[in-house]
Amino acid sequence: MSTEGKETNWRTWLVLALVAAVIVVALQNSQEVKVDVLFLTVDAPLIVTLLAAVAIGAAIGYAAPVLRRHRRAERGD
Repeated sequence: MSTEGKETNWRTWLVLALVAAVIVVALQNSQEVKVDVLFLTVDAPLIVTLLAAVAIGAAIGYAAPVLRRHRRAERGD
């Protein structure tokens, strides 16, 4: 019997729970906020700011292991 199915199931539930939490927090925070990014100041709904931060974090979380594997493959580890 393979344990990979159970591991994937837990990962799926964890991802779904995190997505649900992000949606709940984002929907409860729809007021307009001032956002300073480097030399740019923007007025944006907080929901957009939160979702952008989550998207950037997800992209970094996905890209970091991929780049690490690529570098190890190039070195021959």
